[in-house]
Amino acid sequence: MARDRILEGQYALITGASRGIGRAVAECFAQAGCGVAVAARGAIISGVAKEVGEKWRVPYLGFCADVAQQESVHRLFEAIRSWSGDRLDVLVNNAGYSFSREIWNTPLDATPADRLQAWFSNIFQTDTMGSVFCTYEALPLMMARKRGSIIYIASTPALEGFQGTPYTVAKAGVLGLMKDVARLYGHLNIRANALALGNILTPATLESLDQGLQDKLAQETPLKRWGEPEEVARAALFLASNRSSFITGQTIAVDGGTVRR
Repeated sequence: MARDRILEGQYALITGASRGIGRAVAECFAQAGCGVAVAARGAIISGVAKEVGEKWRVPYLGFCADVAQQESVHRLFEAIRSWSGDRLDVLVNNAGYSFSREIWNTPLDATPADRLQAWFSNIFQTDTMGSVFCTYEALPLMMARKRGSIIYIASTPALEGFQGTPYTVAKAGVLGLMKDVARLYGHLNIRANALALGNILTPATLESLDQGLQDKLAQETPLKRWGEPEEVARAALFLASNRSSFITGQTIAVDGGTVRR
């Protein structure tokens, strides 16, 4: 049975959408009737946009952009304005700094002094400032129409702490941004929420972990398995749609029950 087209006629931007979670969100939204603009640093994004848009017969735009660079984000939104007619209903801030096993596995006290600033600033610039830049550009479009849903992709370490402190700090910053946006713009019917992700089996994860470690990490959750990108996408669809119309300023853990609070 076809999925309800609960985003029919709307327009969304998903960053970091060339594969994995971002690609799954784009597919899910397009299937729900939403026009999708997808952005990523690689030129492959144009093909992703065409494939998704034509498959579900919705308007589409693929744009090569680096969310860590404010001018690049500005150019992205100029293209979106032209494509959608100055309209944006949903923003999904999914782009994030590439996973590094070295950074993730190095405790703060063991971080080499000559890498400390780079590790923190590079991840913060992409994850946190990238979300800031996109939100800054999206707000005027949403404010003009007095509606919008902004979804931030964070992680469970930002809720509880874990390891890979530069990642934790950057995602905690994302949650702070989300809370301010929810409080400041709720009177304009602009909602902001976050998904805190646990172990999600993306291509990047498959490339960075051997099978033994994948099996071990699967046992962390009460469900005893990894999450799939499509499961994250369905949670994002809920937050994007009117089915969550009285939910804002919230962080939903999509982690198989690992974080319970």
